Amino acid sequence: MKIIALERGLDNLKAYLDSKGYYTVFADDISTAGILPSAFIYKDPNAVNQQLNIDSSFKNNTLLSTAEPDSGILLIYAKGISPEQIVYMIENRLYSPLF
Repeated sequence: MKIIALERGLDNLKAYLDSKGYYTVFADDISTAGILPSAFIYKDPNAVNQQLNIDSSFKNNTLLSTAEPDSGILLIYAKGISPEQIVYMIENRLYSPLF
């Protein structure tokens, strides 16, 4: 099961992903939940740096390995992207621009 972390404020997207069978958690709950997500969805470009500084285990696992396509955390910038497109990106591990 893929675990998806979302920035606070993406409640509708979280509900949509939950309805599609994904296990979702707000990113600021990661350190207390002790989980490592396979994707981080954000709407504020500054959220990536802010969130990655919260939990060192989250930060240490964000580097994506080109040798292992399913390793690392997929970063998805949600602005202007439909929920269906986000699901496609998660399923196909397509990366979105950071800015």
